[in-house]
Amino acid sequence: MRCPECRHEQQYRDGKHCGKCGYHFVFLRKKDGISDFAFRQIIHRLSEGGHYAFTDTQLALAIARPWWGKRSWIPLKPIFLLAAISFGIGLVEQFILGVLVFIMMLPWVIGLSRWRKTVFHFLSAYHLIYRYHGTHPIAGLADGQAFLHTTETELREFQYAPERILVVERDDLVDMLIRNRFHLNHKTAVIGCSGYPEYVFAACQEFLKIHPNASVQVLHDASLDGFDLTKQLMADPKWEFAHQRLTDLGISRAMLKKASSFPWLPSEELCRCYSGSSDNAFLEMILPDKSRLSGTMSADHIRMLDAGRRMPVDYVGPKQLMNLLGAAMTTGSLALVAANDIGEVIVDTDGDETDDFG
Repeated sequence: MRCPECRHEQQYRDGKHCGKCGYHFVFLRKKDGISDFAFRQIIHRLSEGGHYAFTDTQLALAIARPWWGKRSWIPLKPIFLLAAISFGIGLVEQFILGVLVFIMMLPWVIGLSRWRKTVFHFLSAYHLIYRYHGTHPIAGLADGQAFLHTTETELREFQYAPERILVVERDDLVDMLIRNRFHLNHKTAVIGCSGYPEYVFAACQEFLKIHPNASVQVLHDASLDGFDLTKQLMADPKWEFAHQRLTDLGISRAMLKKASSFPWLPSEELCRCYSGSSDNAFLEMILPDKSRLSGTMSADHIRMLDAGRRMPVDYVGPKQLMNLLGAAMTTGSLALVAANDIGEVIVDTDGDETDDFG
């Protein structure tokens, strides 16, 4: 184990506290598939050296990214097993029968192997984040609570002259955008559909009284709830002040029809339940469909939506998302970046330490 604080090489038998600086190790690579050192490097790369705040979705996807779109065109182990079975049948029965079994089963084996490679362990990565965060608070993690109790200094930070309003489906995305100063750089008041932060929500009501023609754009994930968000806000008395100005800026069904494979994740409720549970083995046991715990790379958006999955708008890193969003507010359409074009998080393990999560 390498200490992420002082880079001291620690042996497993020497315990979970660094013998040089006292750092408490959270992970055991053999058990968790990742080390503290690799985990911290992923955070460093995602935040670009601590310059950007990020959501737990962005971090979990960065941890799980080595699985994205990796498919084995020649699954050697299953093919060897199938060949052995076919050869056995040929010895016992007939050679021709064994060959026929091999030919008939080969496409199925290849298809099964390719399907498995489209699944990545999103909730496992998600749970790792909160295990680490519980011991070593992650400074860059945006959790939707940064502005619940706004100080006088922070209130002054919100005193700027916006040109538009951006309503965001999730409060953690609100935090990520504000902490990265998106609201200042793009002259945009950023608020959650829940009315968070309260001070900004109140200011937006006054702003639209003075500027009734200002645009109010709605950002959301690709999900059944997300597609209906604008209509829900229009029907909500709380948002009556903005009813006439609301326009959809989120991921639409039409965009998904033209898209390639993207990461589809479990529902937001399941993610929160999984991350906050101390007994995830129990959660896995009571869930009737274990596949709901995994992320899936898929271009079949209809099947993914019917299964209750969502494609998060923050499937890209914070800097890239803000660049895309800044352009979208001008053009009125959010562009999608193909999963293969997203920069992979590379972890330097100095050769002797490799990690399944990157």
